[in-house]
Amino acid sequence: MSSIAKEILTKTAHALPIITKSAQPKSLYRALKAMDNKGIGETVTTTKLVNKGFTDCYYKVTDVKLRGPELNHGKAYGVEVWKGKVLNEGKPVEIRGGLKWNWIKYTPTTEHVVAPIKA
Repeated sequence: MSSIAKEILTKTAHALPIITKSAQPKSLYRALKAMDNKGIGETVTTTKLVNKGFTDCYYKVTDVKLRGPELNHGKAYGVEVWKGKVLNEGKPVEIRGGLKWNWIKYTPTTEHVVAPIKA
């Protein structure tokens, strides 16, 4: 399929892209827009971390607020997991670098569960 056809099919206003695999890098918001339920509940990471060999470093998306004419901007929040450890006591934080890095869906090797804190 030609690049012009791909562009026409993926730039339909307010619709999910028909073509999900692309050679172009995807911003966080473009990647979340293509997932079910705007990516809420999915795990995402940057290709930069994957290429450097960091395992179990990702965000579990909890909230997404997309804006713009093609929904390519906005804010995303999620629980940050770094090297298998849940940070910030499991509280959602804003996911930074949404437009700067290439984002992909990530399948963690193990599920990390936040244990309740005993007083």
